[in-house]
Amino acid sequence: MADVLLIDTNTTPFNEAFPVYPIGLDYLQGALADSGRGTAKILDLTRAGGPLASRDLGQRGARSLALIQKAVASQPWEVIGLSLRNIDSTYPVQEGGAELHHYLPQLIAYLDCVQAAAAPDTHVLLGGTGFSMMPEAFLEGRPATWHGLVGPAESALVGAVEAIAAGEPVARLERAQGGEAMGRLQNRELLARYLELPIGEGTFGVRSKVGCGSACGYCPYPLINGPGQRLKDPRAVLEEIGLLAEVHGGRSLPLRFMFADDIFNRPLEHAKAVVAAMRSEGIVPYSWHAYLDPAQIDREFLELIKDTNGWCRHEHPDGSGGRAMFFPFDLESGSDRMLARLGKPYDTAGLQASVEAFKEAAAGWLRGGELDHVAFGFHLLLGYPGENEASVAETCELINRARPRQVAVQLGVRVYPHTPLARRTWGELWREEKDLYQPVFVPVDEQAVLGWLRRYLDAAYDRLSRKGNMLLISREE
Repeated sequence: MADVLLIDTNTTPFNEAFPVYPIGLDYLQGALADSGRGTAKILDLTRAGGPLASRDLGQRGARSLALIQKAVASQPWEVIGLSLRNIDSTYPVQEGGAELHHYLPQLIAYLDCVQAAAAPDTHVLLGGTGFSMMPEAFLEGRPATWHGLVGPAESALVGAVEAIAAGEPVARLERAQGGEAMGRLQNRELLARYLELPIGEGTFGVRSKVGCGSACGYCPYPLINGPGQRLKDPRAVLEEIGLLAEVHGGRSLPLRFMFADDIFNRPLEHAKAVVAAMRSEGIVPYSWHAYLDPAQIDREFLELIKDTNGWCRHEHPDGSGGRAMFFPFDLESGSDRMLARLGKPYDTAGLQASVEAFKEAAAGWLRGGELDHVAFGFHLLLGYPGENEASVAETCELINRARPRQVAVQLGVRVYPHTPLARRTWGELWREEKDLYQPVFVPVDEQAVLGWLRRYLDAAYDRLSRKGNMLLISREE
């Protein structure tokens, strides 16, 4: 059996403040153990390096390099795997130096450290979402013993370890083909360690499927996970949630998690089956949330969400007490023309139907005393190629009609390699792929967009704040 070291390189400032459980490495460790081909040790750089005060965050890189050197030298490793999760913050929401938003230089430093410390015959496997977006940025110039795994790698890792142990050749770059086994949460010790931390809404992820079944113009995930979908049996998903609840036990901090699917409710019937299983088995957390298709929402799904504490706040933000729900609709645009350009699989008619279903459900919950406070918000992405005054006016018209409590607006769109947006902007925003290794955004006339929002939004939306590329617009209750 091969000895494998798996390193979580997620040392971003966000991960300092809001710990994110390394679900991918947990899945890989379990897949390797189940195969009988090897045993894996996980090195979580942020957690192993200990907490840092905000003023000392600059020390994380040096601490992590020391941890890598120590772990690599601790024993002979047949295989070292590194999970490269984030390239940059995509949409900066705080001011600060480049290191707060662009992580590629630090990741390259970690790889250089492994290359310098590892034995010449040790094979290094690179993977993770960030790697899968731009594998060439990490593999270029590395030794022949370095390989890349694009996409979900549970099967690919086992196959690579088996080939390495047998002395057989391993592909320089292997992409998930779509029929691979899906992982499961299994590392009780690591789960327990994270449960001792301040648990945020996104700390723990559970996957019910791979793939979103769509292909939005700006999004790299179809290139990573493939164009189709692979669904987990709802019973298997429930087992993972049950394990998380079991390890949580009677801890004082409440249990929250998110479904870490690209889109949880596509297909809708599968999402319903998963949440219905949670309800029927009584495995209900303090709160859960997910990324949703805003047009795949009906009354039955909303009732299941409410019954299982989806998007639940047990203390209203204004301090008035009671059980509350703030539900997000990630519309991205209220213009049918822009939704088509974005590659969205829905139109404004579908969006309005979902919003009406939510309003009807919310009214019933409030009348019946099932919830004390209910509100919803919109998330928009303004600035995709083709955005103009007419499309912003159409979006504002939808907002005025629907009356969300809050509207979050991201200004500008990040261009990732190999996406439809990258092809559309080639020669204008970039010429060589390496140009996109740095954050490149579609230019936006921010003053014009702000002026259009002020012109076309109802006067009730009189509260505006901004952090970096994010606007938050709201109205009084």
